[in-house]
Amino acid sequence: MRSLLAPALIVALSLLPAGSATAVDLSGSWSGSWESCSTGHAGPLRAEFTRSSATQYRVDFAGRFFKILPFRYSVTLDVVEDHGDHVVLAGSSFLGRLFGTFTYHATADGCRFTADYRSKKDTGEFRLTRVGSR
Repeated sequence: MRSLLAPALIVALSLLPAGSATAVDLSGSWSGSWESCSTGHAGPLRAEFTRSSATQYRVDFAGRFFKILPFRYSVTLDVVEDHGDHVVLAGSSFLGRLFGTFTYHATADGCRFTADYRSKKDTGEFRLTRVGSR
């Protein structure tokens, strides 16, 4: 009996999810659009996700405002919930005195990333899909 219990226990433990590692890896290139709910402005958006730790990503965003004005900035997003097939992320970034601090609340799976953003003067949404195959 004892000889059967040990292998069964090892198999059961190996099937449990890892401690703090996220099941979904968002690392890589993403593409899509942004839209302001406050002003109606919208434009293309690209992002490069780099995993900083098991529960944190550095995201480099690049896009266009008024179709011609490029912008680029980075934000650290923390995984605040891990549901296995998708994660919930949150973070903030200070974009200077003109734009202020933007906060983000996002949901992502292996294919889609949707984030609501909010600042003192604007609210809106980012919608991205993964570029290429994984």
